[in-house]
Amino acid sequence: MKFSTASISVIISAVVADAAYTVLQESYTPANFFSKFDFYTGADPTNGFVKYIDQASAQSQGIIKTNTDNVYVGVDYTNSAPNGRNSVRLESKARFQRGLIVLDLAHMPGSICGTWPAFWTLGDNWPNNGEIDIIEGVNLNTQNAMALHTSDGCSINGSGQSGTLISNNCYVYAANQSTNQGCGIQDTRTSSYGTGFNNIGGGVYATEWNSDFIKIWFFPRNAIPANVLSTTPEPTGWGTPVAVFQGSCDINSKFISHKIIFDITFCGDWAGNVWGSSGCPTSMTCNDYVANTPAAFTQTYWQINSLKVYSS
Repeated sequence: MKFSTASISVIISAVVADAAYTVLQESYTPANFFSKFDFYTGADPTNGFVKYIDQASAQSQGIIKTNTDNVYVGVDYTNSAPNGRNSVRLESKARFQRGLIVLDLAHMPGSICGTWPAFWTLGDNWPNNGEIDIIEGVNLNTQNAMALHTSDGCSINGSGQSGTLISNNCYVYAANQSTNQGCGIQDTRTSSYGTGFNNIGGGVYATEWNSDFIKIWFFPRNAIPANVLSTTPEPTGWGTPVAVFQGSCDINSKFISHKIIFDITFCGDWAGNVWGSSGCPTSMTCNDYVANTPAAFTQTYWQINSLKVYSS
């Protein structure tokens, strides 16, 4: 994903490596969730075939909902969409710099042709203030892709993790890498993304960001350590992270004042560009498929139990 603008309301910082996090800085619950996000309604920075709509429109169309247990964030799956499918892009009003982000998900957008969902964090003046992609994939992908995107001078060594190193240079214009590839790590488990994730009842993603590294864990629903969802989560007992972003990179100078983002776009710079090689119908373009097969997207939604951000 790439840069977009939004107002700064809070900057939260903490620096602790592998220790208990005792200060709950932000808690996003069904009762307050949408009041803590801005609804981005501009053009999609990744050139997706999508129309991001405002909160009132999303509520009236049933694209966002809440109940006592969780939050629903989806897309229009009823109407044809010749000018792009209706969706939402949520950007947190609060800003964060270092800490622990814990996301409990019951459901994420399924592995469906044309889709490009992401849960990520972003600083202004992209890529100079960095980007952290925690959950991302396109089309029929079954394994989660995690990445950092930065200005020049940041690379990782790919050690200490269970995931597969895809690329090690985080610079968005790095030589011998695709434009905006960044440094990427892929989970080896098919339960970590899309339909496979939903089939096991979801799970928890935890992201620890400090001055030395950025680590990401994924815990399937039946294997969540006891303190991950407690009031004092402590990463020391969580085992090997799926992703460790550490190496020749000054984390403090490359990642500054991030907002948290949920979005679902379609086609565009990634899903559209790999359409023909991803197992999706070659009898039509990605845009045509998204425009004319609304019923394909009934499973294209986030179902969020909770989102919490801690510092030490």
